[in-house]
Amino acid sequence: MAAQSIRLRIGGVPEHFNLPWILAMEHNRFAAGGVDLAWTYYAGGTGAMTRAMAEGELALAILLTEGFVSARVKGLDARIVKSYIKTPLTWGIYTGAGSGIDVPEACARPSYAISRTGSGSHLMAMIHAKKNGIMPGPFHIVHSLDGAVQALCRHQADLFFWERFMTRPYVKTGQLREIGTFAAPWSGFLVAATRSAESERLDAIRTALTVINEQCRAFKTDPATPALLASRFPFSPEEAAQWLGDTRWSDDFTLRRDDLTAAARALHDVGEYPGSAADTAAMCSTLVQLI
Repeated sequence: MAAQSIRLRIGGVPEHFNLPWILAMEHNRFAAGGVDLAWTYYAGGTGAMTRAMAEGELALAILLTEGFVSARVKGLDARIVKSYIKTPLTWGIYTGAGSGIDVPEACARPSYAISRTGSGSHLMAMIHAKKNGIMPGPFHIVHSLDGAVQALCRHQADLFFWERFMTRPYVKTGQLREIGTFAAPWSGFLVAATRSAESERLDAIRTALTVINEQCRAFKTDPATPALLASRFPFSPEEAAQWLGDTRWSDDFTLRRDDLTAAARALHDVGEYPGSAADTAAMCSTLVQLI
């Protein structure tokens, strides 16, 4: 009798970064290792996923580094099981086409569209404002990229931070204008697991992450990847090749504490929590030993 597969619920944003996971599922690579991986897209981003983890809806999630640090400090009972995207995420800074704003620093007290409180779009807005001496105005929760486009076009918010390639179609149609970029000085994404999943299904987690390491290596080096990306996401093969060349996935189980320290320091500076950045990074870098 075949062994029963172990179910793992995992969440990720509906973006090109996570295509290796989808391809591995389509080719039954998790199932071949005895893992029933149940994937859910979260348009609300890291804030929505950390809430789902806290409520027991997810065992694993692919989170922005700064979003995990923030949620962990605020009590999320989860640990890092893997670094995922090693390169920094480049955020575009957007405004509505008819807003009249040319640079973010020109706003005396801008209002921001954010997907959720504690999301990357929220944290990046605060970090950018602090770094550039901007006094942030109100934050309007819009839940998703589409919600942000509506808010900016209706002049309900001034600025919005989001990943550049996913936002580019709205710039091409003239709904939004990109008026700046901001790259956080730490790695983009990591994979976190709840403590309950870690204690109950560690072997399945290890198997799933070993599969994704192999898939990421193949994805990065396959000459057909740019065309595949362009067939599933809204950019050209040339844009896909540019993005692929600039992006590095982690294909092992190493973790750079410096990334966590940098994210913790930035969050501390914007008043996200009172503890020291060093203590926070040490707590967050407690890594489940998988290999």
